[in-house]
Amino acid sequence: TPRGTARRVTRAMASKWLRAVLLLAALALTRGQEGSEEPAQSEGEAYDDGAFEHDSQFQSDEDVAPKIPSHPDLGISYAFPDFARPTFPMGENVDALVGFVNRGSETFNVTTVFGTLNSPYDFSYIVQNFTAVSPGFLLKPAEQRSMLYKFTPDGRLEALDFTLCLRAAYTDSAGNEYLSVLFNGTMTLVESAAETSSKIVFQLTILGAILAVAGFYGYGHYAKYQAKQRKKQERAAAEAAAAAARSADQ
Repeated sequence: TPRGTARRVTRAMASKWLRAVLLLAALALTRGQEGSEEPAQSEGEAYDDGAFEHDSQFQSDEDVAPKIPSHPDLGISYAFPDFARPTFPMGENVDALVGFVNRGSETFNVTTVFGTLNSPYDFSYIVQNFTAVSPGFLLKPAEQRSMLYKFTPDGRLEALDFTLCLRAAYTDSAGNEYLSVLFNGTMTLVESAAETSSKIVFQLTILGAILAVAGFYGYGHYAKYQAKQRKKQERAAAEAAAAAARSADQ
C-alpha cells in the first residue's frame, strides 16, 4: 500500500543518515588521535646539525685529501723575475723563482714542486694542472737553496682572473711528509703579444677585403654611370646632327 511504501522509504533514509553520522564521527576521532601524537622530546634537547650528512658536489682539497702540515723551520720565498705582478700571457712560459732556507736543526729533502690553476669562484675546481718537478735536493741546517719552476698557462683559456697555487712537498730526516704553499693568490691572464699581433693582422686583412669589395662594386657602378652618360651624349649629338641636316634641306 502507499502507506507501507512511505514507511520503507523513511526507514531507508534514516538508515543512510545514521551510517553517515557514524562515519563522520569515526573520521573525527581518528584525526584527533593523529594530531595528539607528537614526537617525544626531553626538556632542553635540541636538534644536532652534525647528525645530518651534508653532501656537496664541490669539496676543497682539505676535504678530499688528508691535510699535510708545513714545517715551521723551512722558510720559503718566491718571485716572478719577468713580471712586476702576477699578470701572465697565455700560452707562454712563466718562470717562478723559489727560495728555500732551513732555519732549524733537521735536514729536509725537497721532493716535489707543483702548481694548479683554479677557478676564482671555487678553489676546488681545477682549471689546469701544471707539470710537477722533482728537485730532489737536501737542505741541511742553516742552508739556503733556490730553484726555477716553469709553468705555462693554456693558450686556449680566456683572458680572465684565476687563482694560482704553487706548492712544495718535502720530508724531514725521519721521513715525515710536509707541504708548504709557495704562492696562493689571484693571477690575471692576458693575451700574448703574438696572439694580439695576429688578431690585428687578421682584422686589417678583413678590413682590406671589405674595402676591396666596396671599391670593386663602386667602380662597377661608376663605369655603368659613365657608359650611360656617353650614350646620352652620343644620342644628343646624333639628334643635333639630324636637326642640322633637316634645317639644311629646308
